[in-house]
Amino acid sequence: MLRVTVLGSGSRGNAILIDGTDGAVLVDAGFGPRSLVRRLNAAGRRPEEIGAVLLTHEHTDHASGAAAASARWGWPVYGSAGTLDALGSGRSADARPSDTRAFVDDGVTTVGGFLVETTKVPHDARDCRALVVTDTRSGARVGIAMDVGRVPDALPVAFERLDLIVIESNHDEQMLARGPYPWSLKQRISGGLGHLSNGAAAAFVSGCVHRGLRGVLLTHLSETNNQPTLAVERTREALRRAGWSRDALSAASQQVPLPPMASTGEAAWLVHASQLSLGLSP
Repeated sequence: MLRVTVLGSGSRGNAILIDGTDGAVLVDAGFGPRSLVRRLNAAGRRPEEIGAVLLTHEHTDHASGAAAASARWGWPVYGSAGTLDALGSGRSADARPSDTRAFVDDGVTTVGGFLVETTKVPHDARDCRALVVTDTRSGARVGIAMDVGRVPDALPVAFERLDLIVIESNHDEQMLARGPYPWSLKQRISGGLGHLSNGAAAAFVSGCVHRGLRGVLLTHLSETNNQPTLAVERTREALRRAGWSRDALSAASQQVPLPPMASTGEAAWLVHASQLSLGLSP
């Protein structure tokens, strides 16, 4: 069994909990320790149950809590060599965690009860990676692509025959075009080093459809340039056209965790969202 809980996702913080047969890891730590504790508690989990943090890249909404969490709970922090080198410099103003470990390039990294494979994706970070995490004992697999300016040729290959897909669906194209952001920021978001639109995410996921795909989670939705209903409907239409008839499709929130999605495609347990303050700062 493998379970994925999006603890929160958006421009103000990202963290995804992966539970496997023999342990748990966190993908990204874009919230401070207090917020992480509250979000984990809402999902029925404790920080002490987590074995490591896997960073997609160094931007603050993905890595701002990594050093403090590592120091507090002893979590080793994994990332690409470029990501680890960038922590504490450039756009990331966060201290480098004391226990950092680089992913194996073009290979498999063993992290507790998981196997982790990475794929380079275009984004305005030092070395952003999409991850495929496999539960060693059960063989269940989840692919996570959080910040992707465009889909590189290697990503559909890496995401073949997954049980679960976590993919950013950042903005509705029309909302971004007509919205309040300055032109330069709109160009950054929609450019090849920015973020995937609803249409691009839907097209990518529909190309990954196979009989064993159990669930899809949409992440990193813009609070200004997107709406969950728009993202879900765009992806659902594309999945239906591709022959995928399941209903295990959800869009993540910035404020509260989603119910966990199991590799069977079912919600594993209910998240107690009332335990979180909607005004909680990252």
